[in-house]
Amino acid sequence: MAYIFDTNTLLEAKNRYYTFDVCPAFWDWLLLERERGNVLSIEAVKGELEDPDAEAWGTANPGFFDPNDDSRVTDVSNWVVAQARFKQTAINKFLAKADPRVISYALVHGHTVVTQEVSAPLSTNEVKIPDVCTALGAACKNSFQVLNELNARFVLEVQP
Repeated sequence: MAYIFDTNTLLEAKNRYYTFDVCPAFWDWLLLERERGNVLSIEAVKGELEDPDAEAWGTANPGFFDPNDDSRVTDVSNWVVAQARFKQTAINKFLAKADPRVISYALVHGHTVVTQEVSAPLSTNEVKIPDVCTALGAACKNSFQVLNELNARFVLEVQP
């Protein structure tokens, strides 16, 4: 079992919590844990890294991204479409993103989805990854839970 990172985990880390210049250890940790087989993402996520710095990181680290595995993407799509509560715009938006492929990959390979999205089971305007994962039996966590579970430590470098 590994953790498969969604686009928003990488973009939020880059933009908010672990910017490349303030906390390069986070990005080094991702690559180290990838080598250990604990974390990964997929090509569909790499394709959504439209921020220039995030895109450059993805290009420089192609081994972090596995090829998509769409074996169960139809199951994901069918479940979302079958939910009467979602507006068609919400369904279209969800299906156009990497989200169905991330969930498919997790289901096929027994991985845990990592997202910063929060469950919203009553939402009609947005399809949330945690809700789809729950419905289809895929584990889902946020990045902070994963950092704790993998005992990540980013040690302060003392500067002269």
